[in-house]
Amino acid sequence: MSLISNVYTADECRELDRLAIEKHDIPGLTLMQRAGAFVFTTIQDRWPDIRSLSVVAGSGNNAGDGYVVALLAHQAGIATEVYQVGETNRLRGDALLAWQKLNEHEVPVVDELNEADVVVDAVLGTGARGTLSPDYENAIAHINNFNGPVVVIDVPSGVDASSGGLLTENPVTADITCMFIGAKLGLFTGPGLRHRGDLVFTDLGVPPEIYQDSFGVPLLETTNKHRVIPPRDPFAHKYHFGHVLVVGGDHGMGGAVILAAEAALRTGAGLVTVITRTENVPSLLARRPEVMAVGIVESTDISSYLARADVLAIGPGLGQSSWGEFLLKSALTHQPAHSILDADALRILKSRDWRVPESCIFTPHSGEAAFLCGTSTADVQSNRPSFVKTISHEYGCTVILKGPGTLIASQGQLCSVSQFVDGALATAGSGDVLTGITAAAYARCKNPIEAAEVAVSLHGAAGARAIRENPGRSLIASDLVDALRI
Repeated sequence: MSLISNVYTADECRELDRLAIEKHDIPGLTLMQRAGAFVFTTIQDRWPDIRSLSVVAGSGNNAGDGYVVALLAHQAGIATEVYQVGETNRLRGDALLAWQKLNEHEVPVVDELNEADVVVDAVLGTGARGTLSPDYENAIAHINNFNGPVVVIDVPSGVDASSGGLLTENPVTADITCMFIGAKLGLFTGPGLRHRGDLVFTDLGVPPEIYQDSFGVPLLETTNKHRVIPPRDPFAHKYHFGHVLVVGGDHGMGGAVILAAEAALRTGAGLVTVITRTENVPSLLARRPEVMAVGIVESTDISSYLARADVLAIGPGLGQSSWGEFLLKSALTHQPAHSILDADALRILKSRDWRVPESCIFTPHSGEAAFLCGTSTADVQSNRPSFVKTISHEYGCTVILKGPGTLIASQGQLCSVSQFVDGALATAGSGDVLTGITAAAYARCKNPIEAAEVAVSLHGAAGARAIRENPGRSLIASDLVDALRI
């Protein structure tokens, strides 16, 4: 089993296959046999006592991998059947050779899914797109109705390997997904995440040189030891670690700026100033006396505060009233070199069609991303990689698209994917904490992509730690701040 460091689109995975076959002279059938053997070994390791196995096969290379699994199980004395869904006259190349080998050994081929100890999904592979035929829809439904463990080859049938979007309302839901050569991006973000089950991966022994071309994106580690903010110089003073200015907290939303400010402090910002509604100041100072708090009314000149800050974080609890609009306009007029825009700041920005410098970092969730793109949240969720690239291209900035499988893009290019996924972070204020972390990281890293990646890694590490200490439904955003002690 190999470690996953990068993730790839379906087209990039096909290119990896091509490089292995054409440039390094590894026969495609050899790769298929290795893939099938890996799946069978995975099944034996997880369920060593199985007596029966069913493989549901389509008509592509994914089916070929399934035929290898079926033959190995048959030769091992396991009662094996192949439920053939795809038309066998469409089989080509290595998949056809695997089918012929299966028939030579008289492995039973059936036209329905019967009871078995384990079922293997070899229906659709990485190239599946668009509307599925009724036969495939029916096969997927049978697999999902199967009363036992499901092992998927490469990608659950009905999930788009590149986007994580769904090709059908109820794709196959796996207990284990076995991936080969290139880990599929669509299993690390979007709705596809809930269908993948446990992931196991092998590079099938291909030469490492095939991974050296400039495609694929890094999978961010969920750790506070990876690409962390540089250690503090023992002779430094607070101004060496950056002055973060947090702006927001309209009526009833003062907690958002408190969370962002606390997160910035815990991530290592030297100073944090908060500009907010005057009535928020007493509670802010009572909770966090280390913060400098400024209460303002609409039309207050904030240019001097902006001039003294190294990083601006605007949007948490900002609201969309004239007060919030005034603050954002002032910030865009006098903003520091480094800025993070979140929440309502993004909505105001889109409504007014204002522009931002390339050094900005946006931190939208899917709903805010949908607003920026003039579409629905469901559309964004169906293809998160595409939309995060679109926003970063249109605004010429770096974008952190929060949610299941957080994505980072810059200047229209996908940069990295977070492997941290846990619904416990779907709690009020979690995004405000990320904004504060990002601001402190930007104060030290200076580069927006690096700052975004450090912030997402730290946010994930804090989430993992907080979940261990607050299991179930008890996690709140303040727990993330407490878990940021690094």
